[in-house]
Amino acid sequence: MIVVVSQALPSNTTTKLDKPNWQPRLLGTTTIKHPAFMEVYFSEDDTLEYVDRWTLYFSSFDPLGNLDEVYRVRSPGRNLDDINSWNIEVMDQSAYWPNNPDYLPSSVAGSEGVIWTSGFLVPGKQAGQLQMYDTTQDPVGGPFNIASLDTQEWSYHRVLWKDIDLDGDLDALTARFHTPLIGQPETQLVWLQNVNGGFSEGWNQHILVTDGPDVHFDLVTLSAGGRSYDCIVVGEFWNERTSIFWTESPTNDWSDTSQIMSRVINENAGQVFDVLVDDFNRDGALEFLATEYRTDLGVGQVTVYLFPDDFRTDDFTYFKIADGFRPNQIIGAQTMSPGTPKPYYPNDAYANDVAADGLPHKPFILVSGDDDGRMYILWPNSDDRDDWLYEKHILVDTEETTIGKMAHADLDGDGYEEVIVAGYSVGLLYAYTYAP
Repeated sequence: MIVVVSQALPSNTTTKLDKPNWQPRLLGTTTIKHPAFMEVYFSEDDTLEYVDRWTLYFSSFDPLGNLDEVYRVRSPGRNLDDINSWNIEVMDQSAYWPNNPDYLPSSVAGSEGVIWTSGFLVPGKQAGQLQMYDTTQDPVGGPFNIASLDTQEWSYHRVLWKDIDLDGDLDALTARFHTPLIGQPETQLVWLQNVNGGFSEGWNQHILVTDGPDVHFDLVTLSAGGRSYDCIVVGEFWNERTSIFWTESPTNDWSDTSQIMSRVINENAGQVFDVLVDDFNRDGALEFLATEYRTDLGVGQVTVYLFPDDFRTDDFTYFKIADGFRPNQIIGAQTMSPGTPKPYYPNDAYANDVAADGLPHKPFILVSGDDDGRMYILWPNSDDRDDWLYEKHILVDTEETTIGKMAHADLDGDGYEEVIVAGYSVGLLYAYTYAP
């Protein structure tokens, strides 16, 4: 485990504002069975008051149950002093093992909403869907399963919107896996073609890549050899490595699969749950972060990868910024840790302030421990751009097997960030704030 003793910052990293404490204040908890994947989204509707533009979405799943519930909480910032008063609505119950609720901008189908991914390797829960919901309606419109043309059971975790064939419409880009009774898992990176420009089912499916992408991925544009490349950074859970894919098409037309190239970044990353592209040290250059579980060691870590001058040929430099994630064991099941990462700032003042070098402060990083039952905050050691040391703090230890995902936002508009945590095994939602 990386543990850094708190210390005064060197003189060359002195800031205008003191670095806020890592720990937010607990507002309260509320009981809900098996809260799991979670996101909070800000509505495009600017006729609403700020506090009413936020909606919290979260899934639940029961390994022993049948169809699982997905939930929403509208305007959660109106009741931060009384989390038990939140109106937790059952939005739907028509999927097995619902995973992430990804944002659906109005430019895709005419109205904004969410697209809910689902499916997992648990027997009876492998038939995943990609369900679109129109959240501008009350009750919500849908679901519309754009993956209804599946010819076998696939598990889905993420959808990103991208104009794959350059026809002017945003298509659905996703990774998926199928686990047969006998043999190795099948994995694919696919795109589902947006033809009608509205809420509909059964979008035409096109395979981009096989035997690689399976759970999570992220998009990035990189320069090399005098041109820009459209790239996809991939965590290969089943192959236990990180990889990058790109198209040699001069117009970045991904539908021409003959132009798709790839290379392995780290052959020994372990089971990669999530990858996230961001400028984590705020030096103006992008990096990507991966949460990785080494099955050979029984321990997980958080790794930051730097993009080299030429991502096609040069080695990637990477740093382990947190380790010591040890999952709890479940009889008859495989467990892992850590899970989802999210960078954030504790308040607007710190986000808008600059360090002594004139660059923004580094953000804090939330990390789900997944099957270790804990939620963590990684607190940057300093604003030195080459310092990749973080203090690893436990935000909440549920003392149960598994914790879910988290969401963060300034839900009430007071300039301070709130953090919501899904305590899966313990059956609680936790709400925190950085407000005094």
